Amino acid sequence: MKKRKRDRHRALFVRLSRHVDICLDSLRPRRIRTRSARYAAALGETLGLITRPRCCSWCRRHGRLQRHHWDYGEPLNVTFLCPDCHVLADGMVAHAQSA
Repeated sequence: MKKRKRDRHRALFVRLSRHVDICLDSLRPRRIRTRSARYAAALGETLGLITRPRCCSWCRRHGRLQRHHWDYGEPLNVTFLCPDCHVLADGMVAHAQSA
């Protein structure tokens, strides 16, 4: 691996670890933690730590998929859903938090 590519790869891992640390820090506001979890998931996908499936995990529909975090404290634990299933999953999370 060339030095420039290796340095870029290392820099992405450093950025990923920084975002993971931010989303685990309970003293930060929730919006900052959720945003860092989204960035960490995107970086994890870029680095190959998360693989994007070809179809929705629930309904098996092909198309544009979205990442869904069940818990923002686990930024690399995502489910890939179609927009319709993502709305349902968000409703399930909101219902669980209100109960």
